[in-house]
Amino acid sequence: MNNEFHTNRLESEIAGWNSKEERLKKLFKSSSSLENSLLKEKLRFYESILLKYKNTNQLDERTALQIIRNERNTLIKKIYPDRFRQYFYKLMSKLVVERINANKESREELKSNQLLTDNLERTGFKDAYNKIDRYMRLGQDKFTVPISYYLNEHEQMNHSLHFIKNEQGHYDFKGFNSNLHYQNGNNETRQYYFNVDEVKAFNSEQAYELLSGRAVLTAGTWKQLDFNQKGVDNNYQLKEFHESYGFNIEKSVSELLVKTSDQSEINSLLDSLKEGRREEVTLTKEGRECKVYIEANPQNKCLNIYNENLRKVTIESLFRVKRDVPLKLQSSLKSQDNKVKSKCRKI
Repeated sequence: MNNEFHTNRLESEIAGWNSKEERLKKLFKSSSSLENSLLKEKLRFYESILLKYKNTNQLDERTALQIIRNERNTLIKKIYPDRFRQYFYKLMSKLVVERINANKESREELKSNQLLTDNLERTGFKDAYNKIDRYMRLGQDKFTVPISYYLNEHEQMNHSLHFIKNEQGHYDFKGFNSNLHYQNGNNETRQYYFNVDEVKAFNSEQAYELLSGRAVLTAGTWKQLDFNQKGVDNNYQLKEFHESYGFNIEKSVSELLVKTSDQSEINSLLDSLKEGRREEVTLTKEGRECKVYIEANPQNKCLNIYNENLRKVTIESLFRVKRDVPLKLQSSLKSQDNKVKSKCRKI
């Protein structure tokens, strides 16, 4: 499949030139200088093809390029019968091509490095660039860069960043594998490979949230890993809940946290929940307060609520009141890792 695709690139280029040559012959058929002009134009075309595809790794293309080199040499002899002029043309052509190559390579390298830096920054791996650069200098066709860190005393994240050298000799970021290891009694490990398309949608922080079982909103769609289903690539299936599915997180939060006067705080909470985070909030009712953790649950179109021990609870069990009794957001957001020790109490 790939060989066919690459061969068609040269076939398309040559077919385009042949079509152009036929049109010019018909248009200027009475011109005495047409043949010599076409030969020079064809020579420039061959030079551009040889330059454009000089780094190809495809066997069919390399064979076609060798044929074009022979055709180019034949054209040079035909256009410049004198051997000195042939030598002069080849010398000047080599100097021009080397200069063009140097300028083009410099521009492409800068562009490739900038694209790589942007991808690493977007995915949360910017700090690994120096480590990646050392691997790139080795010149291998492909390599993997490991990154590992602890989130807390019980959770460790391990990433493997995958890079492949393209036909131009530059490196493309092809994806990353994320591994979440729980250092508890079960020593459970979950992992997922984010391919080149998913790299555009998820970063390293969102990878952690997904592997933790939470949902992330990206491009208007909630996505969540299904730990009970795996595909042919041994990757967990990615469940998707589009807007038409009916989950409205703004509505869910407003029903839980009514009568708050700080809209910026609510907006910050919403943004965090959409990133897949589990957030701590303090609810108050009739002189009582209770700290809980909440997270988005798009599949069930609700919010999951956890107590201080991260056990699922309901509003009714927390306050022993009906669900429609107003509750109020009292304090700001905190990280889920900073577990509070306070219980529901009188204030």
